[in-house]
Amino acid sequence: MKSTKIIALLAVMVTINLSVNAQIKVYTVADAHSHNDYKNNIPFYRAYEKGFGSIEADVYAVNGKLMVAHDKAEVAENRSLKILYTDPLIEKLAHDQQRQLRLLIEIKEDYKAVLPLVISELKPLESYFSYPGHPGRLSIVLTGAVPPAAEMVNYPEWISFDVDHIDGFTPEQWKKVGLVSFPFSKYVHWNGKGVLNSEEVARVSAGIDSVHAAGKMIRFYETPDTKSSWLALIRLKVDVIGTDKVEELGDFLNKKEKDEYVAPQSYAIYHPTYKSDGAVKKVKNIILCIGDGMGLSQIYATYTANRGQLNIFQMQNIGFSITNSADAYITDSAAGGTAFASGQKTNDRAIGVDPSGKPLKSLADYSAKAGKKTADIVVCELTDATPAAFYAHQSERSNATAIARDITSSPVDIFLGSAYTDFTEKVNGETPIDIMKKRGYTVIRNFDDFLKSPATKILGLMDDSVTRPKMNGRGDYLPLAFNKVTHTFKNDPKGFFMMIEGSQIDHGGHSNNLKQVITENSDFDKVVGEALKFADEDGETLVIVTADHETGGLTLLDGNIAKGYVWGDFSTNDHTGTPVPVFAYGPHSLDFRGVYNNNEIFYKLLQLIK
Repeated sequence: MKSTKIIALLAVMVTINLSVNAQIKVYTVADAHSHNDYKNNIPFYRAYEKGFGSIEADVYAVNGKLMVAHDKAEVAENRSLKILYTDPLIEKLAHDQQRQLRLLIEIKEDYKAVLPLVISELKPLESYFSYPGHPGRLSIVLTGAVPPAAEMVNYPEWISFDVDHIDGFTPEQWKKVGLVSFPFSKYVHWNGKGVLNSEEVARVSAGIDSVHAAGKMIRFYETPDTKSSWLALIRLKVDVIGTDKVEELGDFLNKKEKDEYVAPQSYAIYHPTYKSDGAVKKVKNIILCIGDGMGLSQIYATYTANRGQLNIFQMQNIGFSITNSADAYITDSAAGGTAFASGQKTNDRAIGVDPSGKPLKSLADYSAKAGKKTADIVVCELTDATPAAFYAHQSERSNATAIARDITSSPVDIFLGSAYTDFTEKVNGETPIDIMKKRGYTVIRNFDDFLKSPATKILGLMDDSVTRPKMNGRGDYLPLAFNKVTHTFKNDPKGFFMMIEGSQIDHGGHSNNLKQVITENSDFDKVVGEALKFADEDGETLVIVTADHETGGLTLLDGNIAKGYVWGDFSTNDHTGTPVPVFAYGPHSLDFRGVYNNNEIFYKLLQLIK
């Protein structure tokens, strides 16, 4: 694009402006523009309440009033600028003391008739106007059939104009330009799917850079209106992102902070030897790693955040588990955990029982009967659904008192989790803790004491602070717990069965918090790395990594493996019915290839235990 007088005169500003634009812009809904806002079923209020920073109305001058319409045939008495925009603005700005807004008024025809009415009708908002030398909260920008540049300077300071070029302006005229808008088709024809290629990006970026270098903000019109196009505009550092989809773009930008994550650093992974992988021989130890709520998107997001490395992805034998429960297409953790633990698809909310309420034996029971040591290790309440599925028998997962009572008849050797108070309610004068002590269990409340304890029968009940989210400072609780248990059990002649759960991947999915999903999944993946290392050293250990279900409906919108950056989008705050992967390593890992129901994992493991 040719150099202009204005760029030359503003040369001092260029370096500063380019430096600013080189920084990462933090996008919020304040950067969103409600295109043709008056076409919404609730003009002004939908975009305003969503937090949009820019709202557009098209106007005609009709009988001394500004009427809002796209075509003159649509003009209606009750749809004036005053009724739809000026009066609501007066009301809202009086109460919202910090709100900033741009009102973009498109002149459909006859600026000479429209502009005097704009000056008259917007006078009640004068105290809010923002313009050079007057930092207010309401910017007024006129677009469409605007006057020629030579006439722009004749209008009040608080009126600026939107133009579609940057050439031919004098410095005085350029001061009246509040926005530069180009048709997107000027640079590229795109349907909003996929991504722009490097040549297309270069063309669009040249236009954007020319406007930024001239010290102005830019928007594009006639852009596709999709998540992919919004993402493209953000990548390109476009200042104003227009849409006809107010709620969708509003949510997209409002959630952006929770939907993005950059891992500060990567962690090293373990590279297996594969010496015993797939061997058809005795399985002495079984380590069942359950990533609660962990689907393929969660796993790949973690791989991306760890800059292209993942312990889970070192496992070569892979299958898929179909997760539906007995009475629902989408399982909860209770039914999902019961399917793994006891081989029976049961009703949602049921723990360790079949659909009729009949108690079921778990893998922990069968392992103990075979003379194996057993452990149930979680980073959540020990009475929560997944850990409870290996020792409790209740038709309702919320009955924590009854679940805690069931622990007193379980053969599991080492328990670790939280929810101490669930085990302190007395029945017939005794608490579950009292009974467990009588059975020879060491009850431990302190995690360091747990790690140091020589006891082989432990009920570890940590404070909630010990099992707080990883992103809130939990530390290496789960990997340390894993190593403590394997060290305790490794010399037992009959071997062991351990269930260890990355419990809070699910919490991140429920709260639609990508940072929590990834930090919890990374923590879980470190446990998997320790399990693979142990399996290699032992030679008779089978490691299974899977999930009870996917949580959040996570879609990955963008990412950069080299930078550890991920942008995701959640479709729900609940579980989904998507099948989840099953990874296996060690002897008989080939048994876990294919697609099968989640309860088949129980039968595959039971055969190896027997």
